[in-house]
Amino acid sequence: MISKRRYVKNNRVLVKSFAGPNICVILRKRYVASKSEHKLGIDGWEAQIVNQKEVNKLRTRGVPYRKGEKPIVFVADWQIIKKCR
Repeated sequence: MISKRRYVKNNRVLVKSFAGPNICVILRKRYVASKSEHKLGIDGWEAQIVNQKEVNKLRTRGVPYRKGEKPIVFVADWQIIKKCR
């Protein structure tokens, strides 16, 4: 699936998480399914959650992150809602 908007590396975007809350992440590395050896079947981004408040939102919903951790997550193109500040 091709994204309607063109996002680039280091953009801050708001994404819909499977745990419930929308969180803001920074896009780090592009993943295109047709050009990758992993063959996940979907296009997306490797992203990092850098704000501790965002990590705490996920922790309250049961996601097993540690305090002070800045996890790297996979974000599919369809999960991106918009750019955030």
